Amino acid sequence: MDASSLNSQSFRRFEIQNGLVISETGQQDADDFAADFQGLRHFAGRIGAILELGEAGYAALHEPEFSFIYTLSSDGSAQPPKIIGAMVSANVSYNDLLGSLQ
Repeated sequence: MDASSLNSQSFRRFEIQNGLVISETGQQDADDFAADFQGLRHFAGRIGAILELGEAGYAALHEPEFSFIYTLSSDGSAQPPKIIGAMVSANVSYNDLLGSLQ
């Protein structure tokens, strides 16, 4: 599956900077992304703590009719990381989702 296939399956890309969700597809998508991001980041953080791996730099969620991914990018400064993520109304591979963020 390539990026054009993702776009045809309601692909939506998001960024979070300084606590603000940036989306070109509307406020409802931004709110949905923020809620999914918070839940998945919390879960990934708990798993990382239990396994003593530290904070997760990325996580993905796949359901039969939905896929979600986020990545944290930090330049090493004290500033909060830039979060980039995507949602698509299909169960697509991790590699396809990750490739769509670049």
